[in-house]
Amino acid sequence: MKLTKPHLMLALALGIFTTSAIAGPGPQTWPTGFPTVVKTEAAVMKCCRPKEKVALACKDCKTVSEKSGEEKKGILGWLKADSTHGCSGCSGKVTVREMPAGQGTTRTVSEYKHVCSKCGADSAFICATHKG
Repeated sequence: MKLTKPHLMLALALGIFTTSAIAGPGPQTWPTGFPTVVKTEAAVMKCCRPKEKVALACKDCKTVSEKSGEEKKGILGWLKADSTHGCSGCSGKVTVREMPAGQGTTRTVSEYKHVCSKCGADSAFICATHKG
């Protein structure tokens, strides 16, 4: 089979299309401007600085509820176990689940997982503009 210029261009185009279909956006790339995903209260408090923002995001319905770093009380409300927060994108309820870290009776750090009633368990998360 003889490969001509149109065949090579078609092969190249298919290769680019296949690669871009596999490489989808993850929590670190969306929402734009919020590169840090935070899961613990200590990490959130580290990000609560003047001129920084913290957001509760739902990647499936592309909703972002952001607060400035000075709004610590409101941001900590996103980490209160068993609390619910409305999602304006899908009208679902985002429930906070505390995931204890460590084994046995010693719990040093708790991670928080946000579950959206309409988008699912792995769709909602807290992210911040502060890196680190």
